[in-house]
Amino acid sequence: MKTIKVILPALLSFFLAGAVFAQNAPEAMKKEQCLACHGPTFDELIKKNVQAQSDSGPVNPHVWIPHAGGPEKAATECIDCHAQHSIPPKPGYKDTSASLEPCYACHHNYQLKKCSSCHGDKN
Repeated sequence: MKTIKVILPALLSFFLAGAVFAQNAPEAMKKEQCLACHGPTFDELIKKNVQAQSDSGPVNPHVWIPHAGGPEKAATECIDCHAQHSIPPKPGYKDTSASLEPCYACHHNYQLKKCSSCHGDKN
């Protein structure tokens, strides 16, 4: 019985702390929110020609999102590649976390080329 008196309050505190943390966790930003400042459209973002360093040289990864073309709505969420920052960002903020790693999940040879350039045209 003594063990229950010790463990039960500890468990309740743990779950209560988790619930409070979940309520205070920032909601993931959607691309529409990001583009309000960084766009205002995805096409405008592409025109800014922001470069990322890849193994095959500097690239503007935004030109390939979405791969099949189509509407902006088909683009992945910005936070898939970028860290979410506060609104407004802190003075002097610079995103150093942006990564091409999500691209390399499919571009397994670390080359940002069409699949057919390595695997041939299967159509």
